Amino acid sequence: MRDKQTDTKRLKGNEGQKFARKHFVQIVVDDVNWKILHRDPSTGEYWKEFFPDSEMHGGGPPVFERISEEDARREFKFDRVALSNARPGTKDPQ
Repeated sequence: MRDKQTDTKRLKGNEGQKFARKHFVQIVVDDVNWKILHRDPSTGEYWKEFFPDSEMHGGGPPVFERISEEDARREFKFDRVALSNARPGTKDPQ
């Protein structure tokens, strides 16, 4: 199931949340723009979590979109983050 899930560029709703909790490490939270940057430590891929349905309560179901490292750095304005001790389902230790 993991390979099938990450072959796509987007994960949505509850399935996306379950997959993210199990496999992703949270790196950056942007409270102003309601988006979160995650990283899959097993593949090195970056994933942006966002809420595109602003008219719905809480922004609606989350969407996880795979993005390049360059886009992640530009959009979330971060430098290298130490991930060696981070585990999936946890926040990155800083």
